[in-house]
Amino acid sequence: MVTLIDTSIIIDYLRKKDKVNSPFTTLISQNYQSISIITYAELYSGKSVWETPKAKIILKTLCSNLIILPLTNSIAELAGKIKSKHCTDLADALIAATAIQHKLTLATLNIKDFSTIPHLQLIKI
Repeated sequence: MVTLIDTSIIIDYLRKKDKVNSPFTTLISQNYQSISIITYAELYSGKSVWETPKAKIILKTLCSNLIILPLTNSIAELAGKIKSKHCTDLADALIAATAIQHKLTLATLNIKDFSTIPHLQLIKI
C-alpha cells in the first residue's frame, strides 16, 4: 500500500540514531512511499541542510527513493477549504489535501494536527 508520509516522520528518522527501528524505515519496507511537494520543501527548509553538505546529500538520497506528489489546482483549492473550515496550518492543509486527492493514507506522528479533517485516513506508526 502506498502511503503519504508526513514531514514529522522523516524529521524523526533524520534525528534518530537507531534508524532501523524508526517509523520511516517501517513504512519504506512495506512498499513504495510518497510525500507531498510541501513536505519536500519543509525538509529543505531546515537550517542544517544548508550548513552541512553531508546533511543535504543524505536528504537528497532519502528523497530520491520517494514519489514526490506535485501541488495541483484541485489540491490547492481543497487545502484552502480545509484551512478555512478547520483552522489548520496551511502546510498541513496542503499535505492533507494531497492525501485526500490521491486517496492515500497519511502517516504522521502528529495525529492531532490532522484529526479534525474529514475524509482523511490517518495512521500513526
